[in-house]
Amino acid sequence: MTKYSFLRWLRICISIAATGILTFSLSVAASCMPGIGKMLETVQIGHAVIAFSMSIIIGWLLLTLAFGRIYCSSVCPIGTLQDLGSRSVRPFPLDRFGESRRRFRYATPQNRLRYSALAILVIAIICGLTVIPSVLEPLSAYNRICTALIAPLISKIAPLLPGVSHHSLTTLAASSISATILAILILGSVIAVSAQSGRRICNTVCPVGTALGFVSRFAIFQMEIDTDLCVNCGKCENVCKGECINLKDHVVDGSRCVVCFDCTNVCPNSAINFTSNRKQLSTPLMQKIIGPERAPQATMDCNGECNQIKKTLK
Repeated sequence: MTKYSFLRWLRICISIAATGILTFSLSVAASCMPGIGKMLETVQIGHAVIAFSMSIIIGWLLLTLAFGRIYCSSVCPIGTLQDLGSRSVRPFPLDRFGESRRRFRYATPQNRLRYSALAILVIAIICGLTVIPSVLEPLSAYNRICTALIAPLISKIAPLLPGVSHHSLTTLAASSISATILAILILGSVIAVSAQSGRRICNTVCPVGTALGFVSRFAIFQMEIDTDLCVNCGKCENVCKGECINLKDHVVDGSRCVVCFDCTNVCPNSAINFTSNRKQLSTPLMQKIIGPERAPQATMDCNGECNQIKKTLK
């Protein structure tokens, strides 16, 4: 097992464990898991912003500045739900040669949509509108799914849950029809979009992803493509759920990369690496071109020199 395979499986295990514990805590009762369940809620960026917990916010910003958007790939519940949705609903198909067909491809960043969603969230928080943040912010959206959909299901099997009071389950299971419909819409949208476009929600409408994207583009460690080793097989682009690998220019968009290590896991030539070293070309590929505004003058000077040479030869 290579180091990137280990990091990939470690990320997957952490994300599944964190989302599972958070789901149980939000769906049943936080008192059932007073330690780790409450901690996972506290370290969520949305919760930290609402609680104005500067230590959590600064901690995630520093980690993002060092390693990129590891929050999105490790402890964000909506991010994990997108990964599960993209893999379970639309598994990797194989062609007749046993190779994976094209699944994802590079997409240009939709910056207007990203920044608009972030601005809408900020305005909604300032104006005291709670519905918009509960849909756009990852923890609030996942909390709706847990309390309006998962909690009623758990309440049906209350006798099988040791140490959980029936009263707490009944309280959590009680939700309005509108809340249930909104939760179904959120869950359905996440599954549908992730099945088609992977982490598109993270990179378009999620305000937390947009905010972290501002920082991750300057991260110390980023995905780097070695053009001397890359054979343009396209396998890294095929598995990139962030749709941020541009093989035409051999560039990975750090603001949208969620550091899932899927690309490094499939590269047959170890051409893409998570590193702090930026490869520099030893020989420039492009030379400075004279601008069109100087072209006429250059032509006239040339003609004058040519005429002088002709006179000298005569």
